[in-house]
Amino acid sequence: MADTSLSEKKIGLLVWQVSNLWQNKLRHILKIYKLTLNEYLILESIIELQKNSILLNQNIVSIFASINVSVVSVVLKLLESKNLIKRTMNIDNRKKTIEVLSIGKKLYKEIQPIIDLEEKRIFDKLDNAKPYFINLLKLILGKKLRIKVDKN
Repeated sequence: MADTSLSEKKIGLLVWQVSNLWQNKLRHILKIYKLTLNEYLILESIIELQKNSILLNQNIVSIFASINVSVVSVVLKLLESKNLIKRTMNIDNRKKTIEVLSIGKKLYKEIQPIIDLEEKRIFDKLDNAKPYFINLLKLILGKKLRIKVDKN
């Protein structure tokens, strides 16, 4: 079958379209909860990181979420103004520690299964190729690959 459009010829354009599809679907869900995609991703990152019982600051969240530290800073202020998180001074006055408040945890627990289901709808089309697709994206981004060995 011949390529009939620019998006069928340009891999970057296809990646962009998939990213837009994912973002639009998640934004549609999050709008109901009055959260932006960045707010949700940072809230999710904080909750995931807190499972390891470490003192969190915006730099740690930025690295974990792969979101620019200045964006994380702005979003943390928004999450704090919505009473979803609390930031407090630590020993080092230049760094504030971050904690998810009970209302933030409750909101995340309500939203997370809906987001997971939507991502499943989008990416389950990949079926058995999903791990390979993830590794190919990581390869492009220069990240470490995780290879599963088939033990059969």
